[in-house]
Amino acid sequence: MQVLPDIEIKLQDGDSLNLKDLKGKVVLLDFWYRGCYPCLKAVPHLIELQEEFKDDLVVIGVNDFDIQEDAADYFTYKKANYRSTFKTKVSLYKLFNVEGFPTTLLYDKDGNLIKADTGFSEGMMRSLRRAVKKAVQ
Repeated sequence: MQVLPDIEIKLQDGDSLNLKDLKGKVVLLDFWYRGCYPCLKAVPHLIELQEEFKDDLVVIGVNDFDIQEDAADYFTYKKANYRSTFKTKVSLYKLFNVEGFPTTLLYDKDGNLIKADTGFSEGMMRSLRRAVKKAVQ
């Protein structure tokens, strides 16, 4: 997906959010699930990014595999400072053409896709941080 769609998503904390309403913020979508070890390794890095750029960045974990309780429990356990979706009837993975996990999609303040990565490595996280830093300036 090259631009953030006008779609309402349900979050693990019970709230809903329309992605179009995030215009003016840099948005990072992290496609993950609890059974994906590389996905879980990325979580502490995403927590750091959200903390560092808290005024300009919105990180959302996108999870179509786990039920609401499991997604919420994991985020509580990890003390995550960003929100996540959970399994619903809408397949966000398909909507965003995600084929591997984790996948991160970074959108600029106008909602345009500026970076997409699949997989996890320390180098990818450093590259993502640089892209976020540039996007929030």
